[in-house]
Amino acid sequence: MRITINKCRNVSVVFALLFLASAVPGFGADSVNSLQPPAASNYVVVTNMVVVTNYVVVTNLVSGTNGVAAVRTNSALPDLSWVPPDDGFDWIQLKSGEWLKGSIEAMQDKKLEFDSDELKELTFDWKDIRQVRSPHLNEMLLVNQEGLKGPVVITPDLVIVGGADPRTFPRSELQSITPGGSKEGDYWTGRISLGFALRAGNTKSVDYDAQASLQRRTPGTRFKLDYLGNVSSLNDVESENNHRVNAEFDYWFSRRLYVILPQAEYFSDPFQNIADRAMIGGGVGYDILDRSILEWNISLGPAYQQTWFDSVEGTESTTRGQAALAFGTDFDWQITRRIELILQYSGQYTSPEVGETLQHAVGTLSVELTKRFDLDVSFVWDRTGNPRAESSGVVPQQDDYRLTLGLGVRF
Repeated sequence: MRITINKCRNVSVVFALLFLASAVPGFGADSVNSLQPPAASNYVVVTNMVVVTNYVVVTNLVSGTNGVAAVRTNSALPDLSWVPPDDGFDWIQLKSGEWLKGSIEAMQDKKLEFDSDELKELTFDWKDIRQVRSPHLNEMLLVNQEGLKGPVVITPDLVIVGGADPRTFPRSELQSITPGGSKEGDYWTGRISLGFALRAGNTKSVDYDAQASLQRRTPGTRFKLDYLGNVSSLNDVESENNHRVNAEFDYWFSRRLYVILPQAEYFSDPFQNIADRAMIGGGVGYDILDRSILEWNISLGPAYQQTWFDSVEGTESTTRGQAALAFGTDFDWQITRRIELILQYSGQYTSPEVGETLQHAVGTLSVELTKRFDLDVSFVWDRTGNPRAESSGVVPQQDDYRLTLGLGVRF
């Protein structure tokens, strides 16, 4: 019995030693995994990429196993050392760095009109133009009303006018640019819109309508001439015949303020009992909004109007003249690249005793079809405050309305 007890005691000791040994790291199958070194999973990938178009973009990208660690983008415009080729074109650089070639139409009212060789006629805010290089003769007007002529180079800070006596001055002092000098046609722009409608059968009618606008611009002046006319007949009997001509000469005092002298208007409409009506006056104008897609200006000044009536009752005078206050406003909104809304209003206000207050408004929606041609839809409103009765005793209505559709061409 003692021998048996001693054997059991020895076995117990062996199992105790094995249990203690299993707790020692590296002893046994499971210890293999515990001795494996930690996996290395942190690494850095650096990519430097330079893309050169007209500007430089440098991108530094740092990546790790947990995703993008950092992204930094630095962009800068190129320096001014690159010069466009001397190919006879005007060149402009946008603030984005892109260069366009073509011809300068005008820079006035903080807007640059540019006829691109590929992208047709464009209008930019002057603040969006970084550089201008023109080898042609240009006329520059400074804010102090000094005029300069010659080829021009404009940088972000300076204006350099070439020629026999080169001049350099700060860009902030430039008010306007007008190309030309040797050809009178360089100062002129225009637009004509024509509409025609013909109906035959039980009723025979013919309608004509026309709108025209002509403008001459120099750095310090602007001349405008506008025409609006409508002629209609119904069964070979004339049913409408009216014509309106407006002219004004503007002299710029600053980028927004100008003087109108003179301002004139001629109007004729026998169906309103107006054989002829003339107005002459002057005033001042101011640009309230002056943006690349939105323009709004107003004008105000004294005027004198004279009216010759087509017929009158009894012994009444066939003419009437009186002083008036002339007011006008123009609103131009470039809704999209091809759609433009133009609203024009003018009025001649007299005293209630005279009662010859006249109002005229035109709203035109113009849709560009090609580089030169537009589709114009116009609504015209004319109002005479106190129409003069005809010799038959018939008093014309105060308001006339017209809706016209025409094809316009720009030149």
